[in-house]
Amino acid sequence: MAIKRKGRRKRTRITSKGLFIVFIFIGCIIVSGIFFNYLYHSIPATLSPLYEESSATSSNLNQKINKIDHAIYESLYKGKVGGKNIFFSEVQPCITRDYEWDFTELSIKLADKASAIGLKKVIDSELSKFQQDVIITLEDISGREIDFNIYTLGLYTHKIKLVYKDYREKIYKDLPKIAIVIDDIGNDYDIAASFMDIDLPITLSVLPSSPYGKDIAGKARQKGFEVILHLPMEPKKYPDSDPGTDALLTGMDEDKIKAIIAKDLKKVPGVSGVNNHMGSYFTEREDKMTYVLRELKKRDLFFLDSRTTSKTIGFQLAGKMGVPSAQKSVFLDNDLSSNGVKHQIERLLGIARYSGEAVGIGHPHEMTLHILREYSSVLKRDFKVVPVSCLVK
Repeated sequence: MAIKRKGRRKRTRITSKGLFIVFIFIGCIIVSGIFFNYLYHSIPATLSPLYEESSATSSNLNQKINKIDHAIYESLYKGKVGGKNIFFSEVQPCITRDYEWDFTELSIKLADKASAIGLKKVIDSELSKFQQDVIITLEDISGREIDFNIYTLGLYTHKIKLVYKDYREKIYKDLPKIAIVIDDIGNDYDIAASFMDIDLPITLSVLPSSPYGKDIAGKARQKGFEVILHLPMEPKKYPDSDPGTDALLTGMDEDKIKAIIAKDLKKVPGVSGVNNHMGSYFTEREDKMTYVLRELKKRDLFFLDSRTTSKTIGFQLAGKMGVPSAQKSVFLDNDLSSNGVKHQIERLLGIARYSGEAVGIGHPHEMTLHILREYSSVLKRDFKVVPVSCLVK
């Protein structure tokens, strides 16, 4: 009997130890699963690639220009100028040896000269806050307008026209057209889906080597959204600025460039066009861009020049080669503050009011999403929002 009891106690101890090991093993599997699931969903979003600003080489100048822009918009808010009376007549890229910037010419339509003088005082008051950084000259165009000419760092950056006798005829019919492109799609599935829920025909530009790019592109096409390839190209600060996997580099020959384009297009099937991701150095090279545009023409794809450098030749060269093309008018979210994004959207609307069409490029940020939702009713009421393919020529 003693032997039997001893045997039973031994079997009981083995069973308890075995169960303990099994529980530990199952627990490790569960914890590991949760951990790797967290990594799978969180790492791509935190490692999403950077994008280039159009004048990244002159950040000091850009900061001063942004302050002037904000002061101008604050003046318009205080002066109660309606959006329909604001026109960006020109946003022209400029370059010197040390700086790149966009020269802005802004026309504000007012009822009469008294209104123009009143708004002039408001603008004077706002710009006086930057006296050390800003030089202003004024012109009174007799019987027509009052003009501000604004300089910072010795560079001519803004012209503001307070027009009280409009001598310019409208050059387009119907509502002005706006295309909104969201770049860098593919690193966060949820935010891409949120942009598609805004109820605007946004164009999604998908990074070829992104973890969710192919799935998002397929879902977007099912829902009727236009999808283009966000083709990585060499930036000026390469390799410190990394455009990502399978990027076009200026050291590549035509065959290599063609092979990478084919590879990237295969990752995002069904696109209607291409725009450059980064590429401030590559898009200045006519020889290399010729190879790209020749391949796009053969595949019946359009090219959207993201204009990440003032010296890009992409849009002009595409026109010469007979490749349907368009170019960015405004980056919507280089400044991710609420007012920063709003000001850029107002700039986009102002360009469209003046010329009849404009292209805005944004990125998958929560702030960009929030402000676009806020402006969606204005966009649908006063403009015709279209896929970017509708604005290529």
